[in-house]
Amino acid sequence: MRRALTMATVMSLAVLTGACSAEDEDAGTTPESSQEESAGDDAASSGEEGMAVSDDPACQGFFAGQGTPLAERAATQRDVVGSGDDLDPVAFSEVTLLSGRLMTLAEEAGGDHADLLERINAPFEEVNDAVVEAGTRTEDVIEIPEVDVSDSEAAQTELEEACAA
Repeated sequence: MRRALTMATVMSLAVLTGACSAEDEDAGTTPESSQEESAGDDAASSGEEGMAVSDDPACQGFFAGQGTPLAERAATQRDVVGSGDDLDPVAFSEVTLLSGRLMTLAEEAGGDHADLLERINAPFEEVNDAVVEAGTRTEDVIEIPEVDVSDSEAAQTELEEACAA
């Protein structure tokens, strides 16, 4: 009983200490640090590798977006899919998630951007369709077909050129 009470007290203090630390960090914000933070936000909208991205929603969604930009994720997953190695369920779910995000972005985009996004997504969609058809998406090791990713890579380069501001 005494041990449980001590543990509860320690956990409560840890939570309170964590809450106080977060407040202390906010209190330490100075005008200079606020300017530095806003400069960092501007850099995030510039897209991949410091590239200036046009205000087009498709370009912003692909190159700037929240978290890891879709452009970077597409390049990484293209390497994974292009290698032809078997995937584990986590790696396959990343391919599936990326494909869904690219498909949604392509539906929202217009004209040439939509076509380029569909070309970028083609190998991921092909892998996803093949795995679903084979019924192996819940296996520990998921065998994927050999997929040509060169057109996807070329389409991403074209989109990068079209989105450069």
